[in-house]
Amino acid sequence: MKRTLLATIDFPPQTGGVANYWANLCRELSSDSLVVLAPEATNSIDFDVKQEYSVYRQNLINKNKWLWPKWLPLFLSVGRLIKSERIEFLIVAQILPIGIIAYIHKKLFNLPYGVSLHGLDLNLTQVNFRKKWITKLILNSADWIIVNSEFTKRLIKKYFPEIKLKIEIVYPCPNINSENVSQVIKDNLIVKNDLSGKKIILTVGRLVERKGQDMVLKSFLKVFEKVPEARYVIVGQGPDQARLKQLVLDLGLGNQVIFYDKVDDSELPAFYDLADVFVMPCRELPDGDVEGFGIVFLEAGVYKKPVIAGRSGGAVEAVEHNITGIVVDPNNEKEIAEAIIYLLQNPEHARALGENGYARVQEKFNWAEQAKILNNLLQ
Repeated sequence: MKRTLLATIDFPPQTGGVANYWANLCRELSSDSLVVLAPEATNSIDFDVKQEYSVYRQNLINKNKWLWPKWLPLFLSVGRLIKSERIEFLIVAQILPIGIIAYIHKKLFNLPYGVSLHGLDLNLTQVNFRKKWITKLILNSADWIIVNSEFTKRLIKKYFPEIKLKIEIVYPCPNINSENVSQVIKDNLIVKNDLSGKKIILTVGRLVERKGQDMVLKSFLKVFEKVPEARYVIVGQGPDQARLKQLVLDLGLGNQVIFYDKVDDSELPAFYDLADVFVMPCRELPDGDVEGFGIVFLEAGVYKKPVIAGRSGGAVEAVEHNITGIVVDPNNEKEIAEAIIYLLQNPEHARALGENGYARVQEKFNWAEQAKILNNLLQ
C-alpha cells in the first residue's frame, strides 16, 4: 500500500455516517502506511492513542472572516504532512473543500489523489455554477472515485456525464453486534413502556423529513385497526422532532408512539432486538435531499429483523425487495400501512426475510471485505 494521507473533516470522536465510515475503513488498512488528518475535537486524544495509525489534529477550516480562503489552514497542514510523512497518495474524504487542496497539490507536485463521495455532499456541489465548476475540475484530475452506493455512482454520471474515471463502490457496513444485547436494558424498556405482549415497529435515524417517520405516523391508524397491540418506537434526534410529536397529538396516537431521543451504543442493540419490524420509508425531497444508502437497514439485518424501506436513493440497494424486506412508495400511506400489517400478521415470512437480511450482511456488508476494494486502489 502506498504511503497514504486521509484528509477528512469528519472523524471520531465526532459522530455521524462519514466519520464512522472512515474510522472503520482505516482500521482495516495497513497502519504502517496510513496517516489521518482530522479536526480537533473533544476527547480526540483518547480516541487517537488507541489507533495503530498516526492521527494529526488541527482546526482545518479558518473561522476568521478576514482571512481568505477559509481552507488555508487545511492547505498548509496537508502540505506539511505530505513532506514530513513522505506521502505518496492523498484521499479526499469531502470533495469541498479538501478536493481543492488535492487538486492544487497534483498540479504543482504531481501528487495523485482519490475522492470519496456520498449522496448528500454530491448534491451540495450543484447549488451554484462555481461549486459545480470546481467539482468538475477536482473529479477530472482525480485518479479514482469511491462512492457509498450504486445510487451515488449514477448521480455522478448524471451531474458530470463527461467523467470517465474509474468509480468503485465501497459500501458502509453495520458496526453493531447481535451478541451485545443487554437483557437488563431490554427488560427495562419493556417494563417502562408497557411493551410486554406488544408488536414493536422501530425506526432508528435522525429526525429529518427525508427519513419518513411522519409517513409511518400517518399510516399508523390503519395499522392499529388491524393490529391493536402494535406500538411504534422512534429512536433519534433532529430538527423534525417537534413536528413529529405534534403529529402524534393531532392523530390522537397517544401512548402508541414512543420517542427516544438519546440512545447510546450500549442501548441501541436492545431496541433492535426488541423490534418485530424495522421501517424507514425514506424519500427524496424537492431540494435533492435523499438517503445515499441506509446503513440502518443493514443494522436491522444483524438482528434478523424484516425491514420496510422507501423506494428512493440508495435504500433500494440496502434492501432487496421480497428477499430481505419490502420496498414501498414512501409517499403512499396505504402502501406503508399494508406492508407493516403484512409483516406483523405473517411472522414466518417476516422471520425468513430477517434471516435473509442477516445472511446478506455477513456475506457482503462487512468492513474487511469493503476495505479490500480500497486497499486495491492504493497499491
